Amino acid sequence: MGFRLLTVVRNHHFQSLLGNVISAFFNVLSFALLVRTLPESDFGEWVLFIATFNILEQIRTGLLQSGLIKFYAGTEEETARRVCGAAWYIALLLTAGFLIINFLVFATMWSHFNATWHFFGIHLGLLLVLSLPFNFASWLLQAKHQFDRIVQLRLLQNSTFLALLVILHFGGQTSLQTILYAYAAALLVTSVYSMILGWTSLRSLFFKKMEDVKALFVYGRLIVGSMVASSFIPYSDNFFIRTLINPNAVAIYSIPQKFMEVIEIILRSFAATAQPTLSAAANKNDMQAVARTFCRYTGAITFLILPFIIGLIVFVQPLIIILAKKNYLGATPIVLIFLFSAILYPMDRFIGVTLDMINKPQVNFYKNLLKVSINIGGDLLFIWLFMDLRAVAAVSFLNLVAGIIFGYICLKRYLDITVKDILKQGWGEIMIMLEKLPAKLQLVKK
Repeated sequence: MGFRLLTVVRNHHFQSLLGNVISAFFNVLSFALLVRTLPESDFGEWVLFIATFNILEQIRTGLLQSGLIKFYAGTEEETARRVCGAAWYIALLLTAGFLIINFLVFATMWSHFNATWHFFGIHLGLLLVLSLPFNFASWLLQAKHQFDRIVQLRLLQNSTFLALLVILHFGGQTSLQTILYAYAAALLVTSVYSMILGWTSLRSLFFKKMEDVKALFVYGRLIVGSMVASSFIPYSDNFFIRTLINPNAVAIYSIPQKFMEVIEIILRSFAATAQPTLSAAANKNDMQAVARTFCRYTGAITFLILPFIIGLIVFVQPLIIILAKKNYLGATPIVLIFLFSAILYPMDRFIGVTLDMINKPQVNFYKNLLKVSINIGGDLLFIWLFMDLRAVAAVSFLNLVAGIIFGYICLKRYLDITVKDILKQGWGEIMIMLEKLPAKLQLVKK
């Protein structure tokens, strides 16, 4: 039994899922502590600041992560060293560019920001520098399939931040300033840890070649546009809510976004396992296998998340109280809109993943650009008409539907798929999983 459990723990898919679960678990605990400690206006400002930081992180990740994995994995040592060095070169240049832009924005528009954002602006660049070794190590470890080490990094970063928040809370020192310092300290500890253990391969910078730099950049820019456009959707919601309503409303709107992390854990984990299967079939030009894989994963995950969605809907108010507190119960209708929309998330996610894997990232970019355009225009119009957060949530549903319709029509140009196939093959996959489950449980008991 112990051997079989050890085999499960060492499984790459399990370790990938475990890393996502750990991040989500600690994020929820940190979120619950912050939402109980900070005033609504301050909490709303923190949510928007972290969203700003994450947008910049997404640009860096989108430009480098996929390219590093593609050109590094399975290559000879010399080639791998050159690719890693090229990735470090781009990462350092991009981070320096962020610092310059950050300085110029706040230098020219200082008077337009309040005191809180003066503080945030000064320290935004610091966070980008501190997070770079940690993130680069994660990308490199993923390319090496060393997911157990990624789990270590995520556990260290998230647990350090939570521990510091607890200390601040019981010491009566919680403020936006001390929270930011705690976040920076957690990034510093994790980055230093990854560098001491040699997981960043920083010395490879000396082996870079400009042809590798160019190849990485050309490939990465195809991915980054789609990733940033997708990330900009919730960011634009928070930005317009803060600007056109108030920071307190941002705090309320952050509640349903946390609920969605339950669904995101499942989606991210299965998308990670679907990518190599889709890519292998696409590289062989076996579009029938690509279509089967797309239908199987999309349908199965849709059925798989349905019980989670129903459970969250049934217990929505008790969960809001556990996650935040009673005065956040006003978020209930917004959470319900998000949960009803979540049934479409697998279709949206796997359309995007499949387009990328069949070498059509530009189509995925257009899909996400359409979604963010509808979201920005819809937010401005609906907030002006209704001044209601439910209207903002409704816009999110509309852009989701529009993106799925556009992506599905485009994907059908390359794959022979139907909605009936998705549901039929997805349900068949669920039945196979259920049939195998008793046998697997029996093996573990032995």
